[in-house]
Amino acid sequence: MPRFFELTLRPRGKIHTGVLNRFVRIAVAVLGCLHLCGGQWGALQVVAWTKMIVDYSAQDGLAEGAAKTFDGAHPCCMCKAIAEGKKQESKEQNSKAPLAAQNLALKECVLGKPIVVPPPVTCEATVVVLPDFASNGAWVGYRPPVPPPRLAA
Repeated sequence: MPRFFELTLRPRGKIHTGVLNRFVRIAVAVLGCLHLCGGQWGALQVVAWTKMIVDYSAQDGLAEGAAKTFDGAHPCCMCKAIAEGKKQESKEQNSKAPLAAQNLALKECVLGKPIVVPPPVTCEATVVVLPDFASNGAWVGYRPPVPPPRLAA
């Protein structure tokens, strides 16, 4: 009988396919989470800062290059594009805002008369007392006769 879903780890070369499969799943999950949180802009900004530090350090030295990179007065073209992309994305999100954010208010609601539900009516019921039975059919509380005491030796 063939097995359609076999969960064994067979080595192919030096990497197990199960380990590689797990790594790919984790990588896709992490990248998806970063994208949902806007992490693509952070990743691009890190690339831009790295490029700026390399360029400015080649001209003025490492300390001066780092200072120029992070002072905000010397943005590169990539930093400007990232800022524009963030601004455009925030405009799109604001246009898709929920109705409450678009200055809409609920109108006053007029309620009708309250519905009065009467309490339940009590009625007399006959209580039937049945003997208690155990699961084996014997009466509970019924004791068999006590055997006579044995002779003490």
